[in-house]
Amino acid sequence: MRLQLPTVICVCVSLIIMITLIVFMNANEEGVNREAVNVESEEFKMARDHAADAFNAKRFTQAIEHYKVALRMRPENAYVHNDLGATYYEFGLLHAGPNWPSWDSDLSGRTVAEALRELQTATTQTASGYIVFRSDSPETTKEIQDKARAAGARIHTDTFENNAEIHILIGKTKEFFMKAESAYLQAKDIKPSYPKPYLNLGALYMKIGQRNAAVDLLENAYRLDPRDKELEEYLNQLR
Repeated sequence: MRLQLPTVICVCVSLIIMITLIVFMNANEEGVNREAVNVESEEFKMARDHAADAFNAKRFTQAIEHYKVALRMRPENAYVHNDLGATYYEFGLLHAGPNWPSWDSDLSGRTVAEALRELQTATTQTASGYIVFRSDSPETTKEIQDKARAAGARIHTDTFENNAEIHILIGKTKEFFMKAESAYLQAKDIKPSYPKPYLNLGALYMKIGQRNAAVDLLENAYRLDPRDKELEEYLNQLR
């Protein structure tokens, strides 16, 4: 059937109107999406800025909350995870007080009972912090480890034949250091080419006596950023 000219014209006009409306709606939707992204970016930047300001003022609780707000907007942002880890780390140090280690004692030559009394004294007088014991008896080492672990401490032990060095984290220092560790690991997993989480996690492990793991991480950090001369010098001293 042959269409009349007026009908053809009406169809063409209708198509033009429909196409114009579709283009306009898509453009409007893209504009709204861009605006939403810009608002989110501004809110994200503001959250990070507030977090950094709070961190620099040592208001660590506030800094943590602001970093969490930023992560709710950008959960895959490795930089924010790293900065949150650094905040937890500094908060853990603050809870440990001015001395590091918080308690350092040589248990060589002491009986198991005497060593356990020393552990009791150390944990009573150190509500939060880092305790180091040196032991020359496998039995003493095991009893100290078991007792401290049962009390909720984090334990790392270096052994050299019968001698051992026992590293114990307790209280808020343990809690925040473990949160820092988790945040650094997340940052490292999200962006393996980002050197800062390796560097910071290595520094944390070195701080609590996990030397071998620390050196591996610091070497990885240096491979990712060989321009870091300060780290290069530190690694040369360790080697």
